[in-house]
Amino acid sequence: MKQSHIPAVAQDVEGISALIMAIGEPNFYEALLVYLATVINFDSASAILYKKGNAPELLFANFTETEQAIFCARFLDGAYVISPAYQGFVNGYPDGLYPWSKLMPPGFKQSQMYDAYYRPSCIEDLLYFFVDTGATGYMQFSLGRHSPSKVFEQHEIQQVQGVEGLVIGLIAKHIEMAVLRQTLHPQPLSRLVSDRVNHLLENFEAERLTSRERQIAKLIIMGYSSQSAADKLCISPGTERVHRAKLYAKLNLRSNSELFSYFLNLLTQAG
Repeated sequence: MKQSHIPAVAQDVEGISALIMAIGEPNFYEALLVYLATVINFDSASAILYKKGNAPELLFANFTETEQAIFCARFLDGAYVISPAYQGFVNGYPDGLYPWSKLMPPGFKQSQMYDAYYRPSCIEDLLYFFVDTGATGYMQFSLGRHSPSKVFEQHEIQQVQGVEGLVIGLIAKHIEMAVLRQTLHPQPLSRLVSDRVNHLLENFEAERLTSRERQIAKLIIMGYSSQSAADKLCISPGTERVHRAKLYAKLNLRSNSELFSYFLNLLTQAG
């Protein structure tokens, strides 16, 4: 969405008034996008609710056509467990605004996760609002830019940081009111239950791989480069390469690309 050219004070008053009126209502996210478009340019948006023990739920989506197709083919089928943003939920990141670059493990843009999902979606950059809504779940509201748009620049991120507290407070209040009014209407994101997906990631080929080999496989699947996986495990790059070669041999694989495809095939079978 492109920024409007209404005078700034009028934008704030009209946008915030519309947002307050929409709290707890089905049109809340549309009103939020109209307001945010006065702050920053973006091409897509989504709201996803995570809750331990349950599959994620899609509360709102305004995707590009390309992203919609890839989202349904990959993300909905369980690939969310290896996305940088999902790791924010798993690790309990506090409420705040998170640029995509701050969530990525080192080397992520050279990973198979990036090549298989983000690159075909033409996603250039993402900004996330993380909102812990307590018993209802952990909300991630994202703004995306897609090629040919450029990544979010630092001054643009700072503009969004100026309304960060307002947006997070409004989202939290909306979730609270939507639950009371029963207007949340979530859509299950995946036919795979969350604990089953995480179990598969944590116990990847447990009968064939050693504990260290499973650790390395998990990090590679999650988008870590070989160097960053070695750093994460506090081992040398040479030791990481030895373990990786052994796990490839045991699974009859030849590359990180084949490992990623192997994991996604297991997810499909798990459904």
